[in-house]
Amino acid sequence: MSNTLRKGLIVLQAISEKGSENGLSIRELFHLTGFPPSTIHRFLQTFKEFGIVEQDPETKNYRLGPQLLKMGLQVRGTLDLRKAALPVLKELTLCTGEDSYLTVVQGKMGIFLERFEGPYPVKVMELVGKEVPLHRGAARKALLSFMDDDFINQYIKEMSDNQEHLSPKILLEEIKKIREQGYAITYGDYLDHGVGIAAPVYDFSGSVRASIGIIGIESRFTEERLPVLIREVKRAAETLSQKLGYSRHSRPGLLGLTKGKNEFPAREEIL
Repeated sequence: MSNTLRKGLIVLQAISEKGSENGLSIRELFHLTGFPPSTIHRFLQTFKEFGIVEQDPETKNYRLGPQLLKMGLQVRGTLDLRKAALPVLKELTLCTGEDSYLTVVQGKMGIFLERFEGPYPVKVMELVGKEVPLHRGAARKALLSFMDDDFINQYIKEMSDNQEHLSPKILLEEIKKIREQGYAITYGDYLDHGVGIAAPVYDFSGSVRASIGIIGIESRFTEERLPVLIREVKRAAETLSQKLGYSRHSRPGLLGLTKGKNEFPAREEIL
């Protein structure tokens, strides 16, 4: 299977590197790759099905399809997001002393895309690139809670079928609370003695693009520090949202659940 996949990618690469606006024929791809025309044809039909290539109705040549453009824009968007987020993560860590994280959605999972480490030697360590379901931990719940209601309902249905300990009623109540207060906070949700605080990040269209937050051990998240830690997380989320072109007028309404508040009080010293 891996060898077949490799051959398919070689065909795709040939179209990308040698093809022009007019595309390439199967005969030309045969000369470029050395693969049998029947094999090339099978690859192209599969690629065409998924929009990765398209066929000119007149010349019958093949060129790159719109799906690749969409993928490329997503990759570029991810790179731009990380670049914009790094100074915000650094500032959040400097203000709070805690490790800060940037998290994005991939399907039904949340992935830590970037991290900035704080000075504390004892910490709750999350791995960049790690996938965790969206209902586990503040960083991911801040994403799930501000998705549209159809996505949330479908997510809960699918996960409740697979997760023995997922209560749809409890999760919906938590989502409503997160929307009302504009941030998520969890205690030992899936990591013992860990506390997470996270808030959603919006892009120019008003859609949730990511979440930004901090993670640390419970003993450092005292009642005295907690209000200011929350404010700094929400402020960081607002800063990154503004860098992505977000304005409050562009934010779409949330349907059946309560729309979250976005209040960012003046900075205070963290004790």
